[in-house]
Amino acid sequence: MNAPNSSVDLVSLTNALPGAVYQLELTENGNWHFHFVSEGIESIYGCSMADLQQNTCVLKDIIVADDYDAVVNSLLDSAKYQIPWNKEYRVVRNGQTHWVYGHAVTEKQPNGSTIWKGQLLDITERKQLELTVKRHQRNLELAERVANLGHWKLNLNTGKSVWSDTVYELYGLEKSKTDPGLDIVMEKTHPEDRKTITDAIEAAKKSGVRDVEHRIIRSDDTVRWLRESGIYQLDENGDEIIFGTVQDITEYKEMELKLRSTGGEDEHTGFYNRRMMLRALQRRFSFYKAHPEYPYILLVLQVTNDAKTLKRTAEIVRASIRDYDTPGHLGNGLVTVLLSTLSSPENKSSLRRVMEQLSNAGIEGHCILEEARSTDSRFDDILTRALPK
Repeated sequence: MNAPNSSVDLVSLTNALPGAVYQLELTENGNWHFHFVSEGIESIYGCSMADLQQNTCVLKDIIVADDYDAVVNSLLDSAKYQIPWNKEYRVVRNGQTHWVYGHAVTEKQPNGSTIWKGQLLDITERKQLELTVKRHQRNLELAERVANLGHWKLNLNTGKSVWSDTVYELYGLEKSKTDPGLDIVMEKTHPEDRKTITDAIEAAKKSGVRDVEHRIIRSDDTVRWLRESGIYQLDENGDEIIFGTVQDITEYKEMELKLRSTGGEDEHTGFYNRRMMLRALQRRFSFYKAHPEYPYILLVLQVTNDAKTLKRTAEIVRASIRDYDTPGHLGNGLVTVLLSTLSSPENKSSLRRVMEQLSNAGIEGHCILEEARSTDSRFDDILTRALPK
């Protein structure tokens, strides 16, 4: 259908667009001139179309001083190389600072001048959100360094990883020279602990989480202990992903191993004594409250409180748990084991082994697995539930 009497009102169309549409010229003599500016310029710069067209120098009072030269230089580079112009910068409008995004295409004119045809948009809300995210990221990186903690993401389908800066530091690797992935983790992991890593990954696939302690050998031949905790998920592409954290626990682990090698401080079991075990339980509970996605699970035994029974119970427990599990004697025949793996099948297997061996040894007692709950307010709430009524 023809409409011969109708016409397109281009000015009205441009005024209806978000932000401001403009045409700017830089003459061969270095003079700036706006040929056209839509009404939206008042929402961007806080000045009228007439003000801007009469004198472009008003922009020097509008664009933040620290950004002004960068804006001008980016336009000059755009003109010199005849490339599109894109720039984010700050302006002061009605006494407040706002962020503006400008973009334009260039056209070289026969007379040597350059014309930009483009658009200006207020991006203050997006920029403030972006800056907030960056600030939180910096705070996270600082907190990670203070806690000696890093975070990572592993794609099991590709073996590739994304690491925070602290992870490189924990492994003693240079970020610029390292391609993070499962291969480099296995290479740096102590040969005796590599199976522990693969077992933890398989456990994560079954239970949805992983929690493992292992040694690494850094480039300077120093050995460090790391604790890795992660959550297994499938991403939108169907790839198997583990998100996790890693923390250096060398000092804590060396103290623990030293106590074990010297028989600990408990004379009957060689496990942590009451003071040391309660400290370990409280530390683990605090971690659980901060990261409830990582369950806190205890193996709890109550046996007769005599030296012979405790000694034999300790032998059975030590033979039935993993090297990284932490056992303790709280006194009065109450033995607890802080389980290092979050794999439900492995934990239940440990429980069955302990119960079978206690029965074979003729030792009567109460034996149970208990898990912390979100409603727990104290670290010993889990013990209260586990003890026989």
